[in-house]
Amino acid sequence: MKKILVVLLVTMSVNLLPAASPFCADEQATRDYFHRLCDYIVAEKKDVPVIFTAGYYMRDLVAGYTIFGDRRYLDTAIAYADRLLAKQSERGYWQTGYGRIYLADTASALGLFIVLYNHVDRDRQKKYLAAVQRYVDAIEHDGMIRPSGALDVGLKTDAGGAATVPYDQDYTTSSSLTGGEIFTWMYHATRQEKYRQIAYRTQKWILSTMREDGVIPYNHPGGKSDLRIKGDAKNDFMLWTNSLYLNSAYVGEGLLSFDLYCGKPEWQREVRAKIRPHIDYVLKTQNPDGTWAPPGDWDQKRSPGIINFIVWYYLNVEKDPRIPRATQKFATFILNPANGKTFGLINAGATPEPKAQISYDCVTGLTGRALADMLKPGVDAQW
Repeated sequence: MKKILVVLLVTMSVNLLPAASPFCADEQATRDYFHRLCDYIVAEKKDVPVIFTAGYYMRDLVAGYTIFGDRRYLDTAIAYADRLLAKQSERGYWQTGYGRIYLADTASALGLFIVLYNHVDRDRQKKYLAAVQRYVDAIEHDGMIRPSGALDVGLKTDAGGAATVPYDQDYTTSSSLTGGEIFTWMYHATRQEKYRQIAYRTQKWILSTMREDGVIPYNHPGGKSDLRIKGDAKNDFMLWTNSLYLNSAYVGEGLLSFDLYCGKPEWQREVRAKIRPHIDYVLKTQNPDGTWAPPGDWDQKRSPGIINFIVWYYLNVEKDPRIPRATQKFATFILNPANGKTFGLINAGATPEPKAQISYDCVTGLTGRALADMLKPGVDAQW
């Protein structure tokens, strides 16, 4: 009888333990690395001047607080969010930190307000919502919601750095991040239908541009990648190849936010069905070492968000067995110290040259977001 009781108690205690994540090759090593990354951000990266890289660093800390319970992480993110509030212009926008006003960069920073919202007091919640309200109002007022459903790049600036007029261009990344993420959150927070409609049209436009093989073009006319131009080899390269995986990561960030919080099952079914060829393409073209894009390439350094995208797909759309294998391969690459130098991560053991700093911060912050989702699936998109 005692033997049976012991077996039952052991079985019950095992069942009470948190289930191991299927997305980590070595969960404890991944936890240790992400924990070290969060400590590094608190010590070294609490006030990065470029707002989109800072936004991802701080989002790492919010996820780190959720996973590890370390209050320092949350306090650092809240303090940065307070400073970010103070940087909003009277017109409703934020400078990127390198002399531009881009809707895509802004959304990456404002994503911090979204993930912090349920962790802060009511006064801060009101300030976050008011700031994002001013931002989306400015976008509407300045005509940056395009006839196609896409969003514009942002605002041009004059010689003195003052904002002037929109670029008058359909841009994939602003449509993904501000369109799919920020406008969906505004619907989520206010229940105003117009925000949900704007978000839907941005996602519908992005999916309408997808090629038959699943590749989504990086439409950025100012960056010499323009869907309206046909038969130009350089344009085609910039459109379909140069930023393929960067584009996938940012499209995924906006689309998964829209899917999880739009609240319309028919729209969810639509985007989930239409995105399937793209997910298949990304899985088929992962590098043997677990990364995406050519080694050391700019595109590779923006690609870690693909992990968050395919984790969402696995949890909410289809349990494709290739997805855990893909995330485990990526984790194995990241955890290997030998790869830190070329990929720009903290395990490189050295700070890069100033001209490489933005890229270094970007890949490190984005990788933290991916590691967080591998440890606690969906943590980066908990609204």
